Amino acid sequence: MSIAPAPVDSVLRAIGSTPVVRLQRLVTPGSADVVIKLEYFNPTGSYKDRMALAMIEGAEKRGALRPGMRVVEYTGGSTGSSLAMVCAMKGYDFHPLSSDAFSAEKLDTMRAFGADLELLPSDGGKVTPALFDRFKARIEELDQDPNTYWTDQFNNPDALDGYGNIGRELAEQVGKVDAFVAMVGTAGMLVGVARALKGAGSSARIIALEPSTSPFLTTGKGGPHRVEGTAAGFWPPHLTAGSYDEVRVIDENAGRAMARRAAREEGIFAGTSTGMNLAGALDVARELGPGKVVATVAVDTGLKYLAGNLFK
Repeated sequence: MSIAPAPVDSVLRAIGSTPVVRLQRLVTPGSADVVIKLEYFNPTGSYKDRMALAMIEGAEKRGALRPGMRVVEYTGGSTGSSLAMVCAMKGYDFHPLSSDAFSAEKLDTMRAFGADLELLPSDGGKVTPALFDRFKARIEELDQDPNTYWTDQFNNPDALDGYGNIGRELAEQVGKVDAFVAMVGTAGMLVGVARALKGAGSSARIIALEPSTSPFLTTGKGGPHRVEGTAAGFWPPHLTAGSYDEVRVIDENAGRAMARRAAREEGIFAGTSTGMNLAGALDVARELGPGKVVATVAVDTGLKYLAGNLFK
């Protein structure tokens, strides 16, 4: 019988140390093992808690963020929910920019933590490069206020430190990892995990995934899609040469179908991006074969998508 960890003095100290599950039913015979790290065990149900805490505490240490200042960020909702929680605990006002393109559950979560949410209109409810252009223009206006700190998740190196803990935990929990596979949004998680795995002596192949509806990394052309938290329609600055080995595209519908299968066959309740992570990991597992280990991440809880049509 496992022993529960000792009490901590803040919900912020409950971030991380998430469990890893080895898949049993989704993996086809003759494939490598596939393990998935359940990041929905974090306080807001998302791996973004790690990044949010690292960005806020990094800014505090440098003196860039001080008591009485306002924090701003543009977000699909999970980063905003995590930042809203961290800011609530630390006493900062938080002004996120988001859109009707993202789930109502995520928008309501930011509000629940006290965020001053500002919504920008989408293009027909889809995530498009034009939406991100509007985000950037508005965030630059907000950032002109000297009492404001923009976390800038797409460029902030503190994000890599926060996500690196996923890689360090995987190395301890799993041991040998032959491939790590994940969808790319800011690319902070993929690159942070890759650095940590390599720092632990791993030679894991690092495979970035993107939706086939917005294949900017593979073709240079983005497009409208409905996979929240991924494919911003531009090259994410964190994804530098040498930080990954290859990029693959995954069909959105295949990812949604896999998310539903993961819930029903493995008891893993997560969103579309997790389904796409699993689809990519299972493809790689078939290629590598027995004796190898492919790792990926369940990025957030399926509870964030119940108002949509993913599980209907």
